Amino acid sequence: MGESVFEKVVDAIDLETVFLCSTETEAKSLSLRLIKELGFKEGDIISLDFTGTSARVRLRGYIYKPGDHYNWVK
Repeated sequence: MGESVFEKVVDAIDLETVFLCSTETEAKSLSLRLIKELGFKEGDIISLDFTGTSARVRLRGYIYKPGDHYNWVK
């Protein structure tokens, strides 16, 4: 199949989802777990909007961070 699609990502992948949760703390925990379970070494919560029964979150999973060795630079 050739190279991995991740080798073509310049820096990060942004994700957005909604979690059913009872607290903002639970939403943060679920967000960080999702980043890890998707296989990202590092990630950030970009935004989190808790509504009382759910939270809409935007996450960023890093493929490369500044100063990393970029596979796309050859």
